[in-house]
Amino acid sequence: MKHTDQGGAVRRRRRPAVSCITCRKRKIRCDRKAPCGNCLKSKGSSCSYRDPPLSPPKATTPRSATSLPNDCVDDENDELDVASCFSITTPPTPPSLVNTTNLGIAGTFHIHHESRQGQPNVGAFSIAHKTRYFGQSHWVNSITLVRDLFAILEPHFRNNSSPIVGCMLECKGLAKTLKSRVLPCWPYEPLFDVPPDHDDLLRNYISTSESIFRVMHIPSFTRDFHALCTSPTPPTNVAFIVQAKLVCAIGATHTDTVLRQEATQWVQDAQTWLSKPDCKHQLSLQHLQSHILLLLARKAVGVAEDMIWISVGSLLRTAMYMGLHRDGVIGTSSNKNLFTSEMRRRIWNTILELSVQSSLNAGGPPLISLQDFDTKPPSNLNDEDLHSDQAIPKADGVFTSTAISLALRKTLPVRLAIVKFLNDWSSPGDYLTALKLDSDFRAAYTLLAKFLSHVSQSSNAPLTNVNRQAVVNHINLLLRRHLLALHLPFFLPSLSRPEFAFSRVVVVDTAHRIWRGVFSTTDICASNVARSSACFRTVSMQVIIVLSTHLRAQAADPISGGMVREDLVAILEEAKQWTWRCIEGRETNVKGYLFACLVKANVDAMREGLTEPEVVKRSLEAAEEAIRKAREVLKERLRALTNMEPSCGAVTVLGNQGETVDICDGNNEWEQLQQTFDFFGGSDDLQGGRGMMLADGDNWFLDFGNGLLV
Repeated sequence: MKHTDQGGAVRRRRRPAVSCITCRKRKIRCDRKAPCGNCLKSKGSSCSYRDPPLSPPKATTPRSATSLPNDCVDDENDELDVASCFSITTPPTPPSLVNTTNLGIAGTFHIHHESRQGQPNVGAFSIAHKTRYFGQSHWVNSITLVRDLFAILEPHFRNNSSPIVGCMLECKGLAKTLKSRVLPCWPYEPLFDVPPDHDDLLRNYISTSESIFRVMHIPSFTRDFHALCTSPTPPTNVAFIVQAKLVCAIGATHTDTVLRQEATQWVQDAQTWLSKPDCKHQLSLQHLQSHILLLLARKAVGVAEDMIWISVGSLLRTAMYMGLHRDGVIGTSSNKNLFTSEMRRRIWNTILELSVQSSLNAGGPPLISLQDFDTKPPSNLNDEDLHSDQAIPKADGVFTSTAISLALRKTLPVRLAIVKFLNDWSSPGDYLTALKLDSDFRAAYTLLAKFLSHVSQSSNAPLTNVNRQAVVNHINLLLRRHLLALHLPFFLPSLSRPEFAFSRVVVVDTAHRIWRGVFSTTDICASNVARSSACFRTVSMQVIIVLSTHLRAQAADPISGGMVREDLVAILEEAKQWTWRCIEGRETNVKGYLFACLVKANVDAMREGLTEPEVVKRSLEAAEEAIRKAREVLKERLRALTNMEPSCGAVTVLGNQGETVDICDGNNEWEQLQQTFDFFGGSDDLQGGRGMMLADGDNWFLDFGNGLLV
């Protein structure tokens, strides 16, 4: 409303000023606090208001941009408060501190620390390396526990008198050459030949992977599999051939190493076929089954398993596009039968499980919540029961072919909450929430443990004794990894702050149980750990880092007098032997063995009460011996391959003057390798950064577990 004074001039109605005098003069936005944030930052300014300060405006209903309210405009040169006109609220970004750490031969890592909701900064929230971003659940976050160890040893690694860096680079070149000799050249034409009639591979798959991840209808798949292998006519169903190859590839991880190269070929054949730009054939249950089998095979065989989280996102959205996240949405009335509905529920349940597990492994958010679907868990039925629409589901506790996956599904809500707590950037990250999740997890895990105990002792379970225990060990490993990841961010502060002592106990106990439950056993699961998935080897690396950090802290504690837990020391010794067996098998990456030997020697030296220079000397000697020993194994393996057909792969390195040198492309690869690396082991070229570096950088620590040789 306008008013006219006696002189005829139009005067606008004066409104109370809501900004402080200083902000009004500087014409900047004021947060209306007493004192305001701008005055606090300037320090020298006094904050005062012409009128009593008003509280910040509350969020209101969003309005159209064409009808702004009059009270959004300040007649006293106050700026337009857009946030008060449009109720757009975003989660506050917590203050962040990025600490760049160069671990030398381990690479450069950007460690993000954030204080959230007034909580103390207890550890790294995430780690960035090159173009990758890892949340708290990724195993690489555990390297923050050994930063002090690398800080002490790194100057000695770079010393020209130490051959560790040179031997490490030589081992990496040998590994690249070995892998180039056995991996097929990409791209290539896939082979849709019929896999051999390996009944043992099919049995391995059914009794292990299919028991946890329900994908196929076993009776019909077994019938078609044997018909495919024994048919005298050439097969025409390429989709089923792909599924058969993937099943055989997963089953091959539970046998010896004879079929490993064939398994890799089968996986890449399936990957090529599923990558066709034919969108229509992808919207079917058979395609979803093939996609799931491909992800399981990639994880088991070791084919780009560190990128599975990205592929799971595509699988999840394909399933949601087909309506699998909505119960009862089946398209046509002819498909409304028990078989179809139960298979849809099984596939959706497996996709949810893959989403949570891949998020835990990759350190990424699961990208799904419990509010995004209403599909019920599958019924407790055997596969033979699905042919009848009148089949009645079995009661809980009655063992069927779906019982294990159903028991694991009951723990999904709390495991999903843990992954979101660790990897969502908007997560509070506070210790009280972590303790609440710990309590919920233990309640769910207790019920699952009772069921697993029943499975181990039941004579009705359709598993052999060895495979039954392997399934139980695999589920225990999966569940305990969630508990380990939940408390690991609070482990480093727990070494000096008593309020986090519970997390230290949980982390050490869980790491001990993981090792004793999987890596110390002689069953089929331990065999799979040593020969296939890199996920298992990264878990072993995490256990080694955790236990060595705990032992080093105990040895340095003056109150304990250097007394440490002997059972944990024995695990470090077992870790050396286990990582060595991996190298003797099909592993080409020597980093795990090198690190296990280094920390074991470091802990032993600290227990003996040696001085710091003596501890460093003992650690370096152990590392040098380990890397030389591993290098000789790789050399012998390459010599054994010199009579094979040359591959299309070549290893590219940079010479001393920066020139590009291609080695290992042909029958004389061993001689070329020997000439290329002659200057290592004390050459002055290593000083000042003039030594040879592999073309893809010196990141030896992060790609641990990706050096599988089939």
